[in-house]
Amino acid sequence: MTVDGTLGRGLASRVLDVVARTGFAIVDRGGETPLPSGAAMRETLLDFGGALGQLVVQSLRNELIEDVKDFSDTEVDDRGYRSGGELTAHSDPPTLIALHCVQPARSGGESALVSVASVVAAMHDVRPDLVAELFAPLPQWRVAGQRGIEAAGPDTPRPVLAARNDTLSCLLYRPYIDKAAAALGTPLTAAQTEALDLFESTSLRDDLTLRFSLEPGQTLVVHNRTVLHARTNFDDWPELHRRRHLLRMWIDAPQALPVDPAHELGDIFGVAP
Repeated sequence: MTVDGTLGRGLASRVLDVVARTGFAIVDRGGETPLPSGAAMRETLLDFGGALGQLVVQSLRNELIEDVKDFSDTEVDDRGYRSGGELTAHSDPPTLIALHCVQPARSGGESALVSVASVVAAMHDVRPDLVAELFAPLPQWRVAGQRGIEAAGPDTPRPVLAARNDTLSCLLYRPYIDKAAAALGTPLTAAQTEALDLFESTSLRDDLTLRFSLEPGQTLVVHNRTVLHARTNFDDWPELHRRRHLLRMWIDAPQALPVDPAHELGDIFGVAP
């Protein structure tokens, strides 16, 4: 759902209301309002994000705003948002993620959203036994910073799916589950692997997925536990300054839509100064 208005603290309560009902909101500046840029844009985003909840850092370097851009030819990075190509449906650690579009790719690079409840319902229709596998604890990998997940290790096992009252929630980034299982020397069972594979294939179904292109100046806010986000493949410009560029914030706001405590991760890198 689109929320029209000027990005800022005054819009935050409206956005939270929409996110609580639909799982996401797109903030559109509307009309021909001039866009701030550079430091001014970042200050505007920080003000807006702080009104949504507690801004949390995204790595050990304490970034409150991260550049989502393909840096793969200029640096070595093991976190997918700083490279090109497709990202499958997943959740990020905090309650909310906000993605502000600075500029799109040359072509492609659509955002994709899928409801956790829709995926689970579709799975339940064909393999309810595999749904049950995802409610049991699975290995998780501990994120250790912008360029250092290899230096981390297995974290507390957590279920991919959990329920609190009538709210289904999901905590999923498949590569970290596989990495943790390998590090522990305890491979996933056949049923666990089949369950994760079915969840992933179901999350890609066209009839369940909303795909759209963020336009410059638009900001997407997603509830990380009830809606998974993804990115389609894209063709980008060779020049770094022309490439697809989003600004990302992580926001801890458990009061926005309370979920099972096992899925409330808080500020995983510690409180920012």
